[in-house]
Amino acid sequence: MTAIIETHNLTKVYRTDSVATPALRGVDLSIGPGEFVAIMGPSGCGKSTLLHLVGLLATPTEGTVRIDGQDTAALGDGGRTRLRRQHIGFVFQRFNLLPTLSAEANVALALRLRGRRPGDRPREMLAEVGLDAKRTRRPHQLSVGEQQRVAVARALVTRPTVVLADEPTGNLDSEASGLVMDLIGRLHRQRGQAVVLISHDRHVADRADRLLRMRDGRFLDS
Repeated sequence: MTAIIETHNLTKVYRTDSVATPALRGVDLSIGPGEFVAIMGPSGCGKSTLLHLVGLLATPTEGTVRIDGQDTAALGDGGRTRLRRQHIGFVFQRFNLLPTLSAEANVALALRLRGRRPGDRPREMLAEVGLDAKRTRRPHQLSVGEQQRVAVARALVTRPTVVLADEPTGNLDSEASGLVMDLIGRLHRQRGQAVVLISHDRHVADRADRLLRMRDGRFLDS
């Protein structure tokens, strides 16, 4: 079965003047269809860099990233953008909602950016995350937990192949964190998308099917 995400010798080095700072050191990773994988590690170990590379938000210094079997190295910026919009949904720690748009309009924007007519999908998706009654509210009128649920709805409304979640509970209290992870777990089971989640919280990471640990830009286990 073809992996949804596959990396080989993935390396990222940041350079400032004459100083080179390695962030990833030859990472090999394979994520299967519908798999839920959590990645843990201390700050600065390379977790977010890895997520940005497999999400096609950055380019590696060396190595390859394959999305649904396609080698992304041969793609230009336009091709990478199209592949990202076709296959990947993002949930960020800071939500990244547009403050001037309602919850429903924020979710609809994900569809519009892919050239699709939103129709009833945004409202249906907000109902799935328990926010249909608050669909007209702007982000500042929602709690932080509700804002993250809008972000989850936005990530899933396009029916991506894989969802990348970067510390999705990092700004939430324990109650809101549990609600968001219950939601991600339920939607993962219902929809079958692969999920790759990074977290500092072992209770969050334990929700995944597989746990990987990173340190100094490398996996400690697999």
